[in-house]
Amino acid sequence: MERRYDPTSTNHELVLMGVVPNDEDDGDAGRDDLFGETPDAPIDVGDGPERVQPDANGEPGGAAATASTTKSTGRKRKSTSPVWEDMDEIFETVNGVQVRVAARCHYCKKELSARSSGGTGHLSRHVEKCKLRHGIGRAGHRSMLRFNADGNVIKWEYCEILDLPLCFGESEAFEEYIKTAHNPRHVNVSRQTTTRDIEKYFKEQHAKLAERLKSVSCVALTSDIWSGNAKEDYLSVVAHFVNSDWELEKRILTVRLIDCSHSGSNIAERISTVLGEYGLIDKVFSITLDNASSNTTAMDTLKPLLSGYVGPLLMHQRCGCHIINLFVKSAFDVLKLYLDDFRTAVSFLNSSNQRIAAYKSFCIAMSVRPRKFGLDMDVRWNSTYLMIKHLIPYRSTFDVFIQTHYPQREEGALLTNDHWYVGEKILEFLERFYDFTVVTSGIYYPTSPLMLHHILSMLTHLNEYEHDNLLGPTVAPMKEKFQKYWGEIPLLYSFVFILDLRAKLRGFNNVLFLLSKLNCKNYSDYLTTVRAGLFDLFKKYDDKFGGAKLQRASNSTPGEGTGNSGLTNAPGLGANPMNLSSNPSLLSRRTSASALLHAASTNAGIAGTELSSYADSDTVQKFDDDFDILDWWRDRKITYPVLSILAKDILSVPVSTVTSESAFSLVSRVIEERRCRLAPSMVEMLSLVKD
Repeated sequence: MERRYDPTSTNHELVLMGVVPNDEDDGDAGRDDLFGETPDAPIDVGDGPERVQPDANGEPGGAAATASTTKSTGRKRKSTSPVWEDMDEIFETVNGVQVRVAARCHYCKKELSARSSGGTGHLSRHVEKCKLRHGIGRAGHRSMLRFNADGNVIKWEYCEILDLPLCFGESEAFEEYIKTAHNPRHVNVSRQTTTRDIEKYFKEQHAKLAERLKSVSCVALTSDIWSGNAKEDYLSVVAHFVNSDWELEKRILTVRLIDCSHSGSNIAERISTVLGEYGLIDKVFSITLDNASSNTTAMDTLKPLLSGYVGPLLMHQRCGCHIINLFVKSAFDVLKLYLDDFRTAVSFLNSSNQRIAAYKSFCIAMSVRPRKFGLDMDVRWNSTYLMIKHLIPYRSTFDVFIQTHYPQREEGALLTNDHWYVGEKILEFLERFYDFTVVTSGIYYPTSPLMLHHILSMLTHLNEYEHDNLLGPTVAPMKEKFQKYWGEIPLLYSFVFILDLRAKLRGFNNVLFLLSKLNCKNYSDYLTTVRAGLFDLFKKYDDKFGGAKLQRASNSTPGEGTGNSGLTNAPGLGANPMNLSSNPSLLSRRTSASALLHAASTNAGIAGTELSSYADSDTVQKFDDDFDILDWWRDRKITYPVLSILAKDILSVPVSTVTSESAFSLVSRVIEERRCRLAPSMVEMLSLVKD
């Protein structure tokens, strides 16, 4: 039956206009919008709980009361309107019968009239408006919707950072969580859909990276092979480059399954395939690898293929950290007996949870902060260094606990004073090598300019311990490894050292002089090789990038020998040239920088002018702690348009493969216990997307 309204009311006019009328209770919502919310108060239903609604004739009870009375002995019919999911019914006793007279909103706690004769339309409209006012989504849950620019709701997508199984999105718990906390319109997707979405996203990111790499002049690569938890081997290729802002960046190009022999040909084939996918065949400056023989074989195959940039002169670089590992491991062979006893003690403590708890209680009783000790890895010397470094401060508690709990031996206690003395000496001796490993493992700053400094420092360090009673026997095998790998300094280290404005050729001469004294080796021929190689390399850059030369300012070398105010004096190896005439046999030739470069070629000409101008200028002796060599070359790219490109490329070369190993750490989080059956293609996509 159509509801009638008072002819003088606004609702009557709305009906005449064909507009849906508003209930009188909805006026409360409009009132709140205008005047703010008022304290909640129940509606006035009479003077007492026994109030009876009069009927149309003014008599108490009316039809509703009569009907309720007639049904008092029957079962009460359940309310079917969905509005009661958001409202509480309020009843009163009328003639001994429970009659619904009002409803209380779950959100604003207001009470609205809700007699059966009035219907529930006004209640539904109130609930709808109340939800909007309180930011409530469907089913009474708060909504945190996010919208695109066109107003559409952003759909939830699989987040590869979570490292969850691909079928996780199919679970009911996840669906309920997303609908409750994020997006009530979320539609569940299958594992296959998630896989397709990841593949689509990967292709988009792959295309963006390939497009970005087109803007870089060259890339320096690192590569390594790793055996994962799924008993599968993966090869990583990581690109390092300097972006347009002259900042170092690295990107994982691939983490690809290598399910065949790790031969040089197979490694070369996979690396060349990856470079072809990114269009980098003619943009490779160098590749840093470890010292495996198969890598040397692979480089013999790759050099002719990848020499299109500036030739193969600096193409193959050996990982400096792996070489240090070989140095120190040879020393550990001499100290094996002492190190094995430390390993036995740590293994004994960690072999029982009750024993670990007992040691913790003992430390607390001795007012020492308890800690746990990790066992070292046989293939990583720095883990042995860290194991001893963590044990030394806990000597008082660890030694007493081991002597008390470890079974007695005929030869005496497991750890003696001699063990702790040797441990302290090892810690002191290896500290410099550990610092070298940490510094040269950097990613976002140039590491190649540091190599000659550290090589000189380590050789000095070895000579100091050569006659030590305890560690003297360890120095001989370490110096033998040193001569094998760094007896002839890699050309890259020499070139980048000369391109360091704090050293230049003068500083390089000083380094060779110091090395010749420490190493008893004549570096005259090597000096000639370096200056000729640097000139040839610059000549190739001039031929390739000669068009980059700009109109130079009248002063082409602005103030390189002076520092700004507030900078500290920090003389480097190029500060004061050393007197080499005292021992001319060690370094047979000492001439000016320009003469050295000119001697490398009979035609220095225009190509040699830029390099000679840089080499003959003064070294920078004043700089602050935040000095950035890349920033210096960026600020002088107009003064040295070609040489700055050479410097930018050579400074991007990493001296270790730490980025490839960090890529494998990332992959190990992808291939974990819950996802050990991932397809190799999915492992590659997730790894690259996470980078």
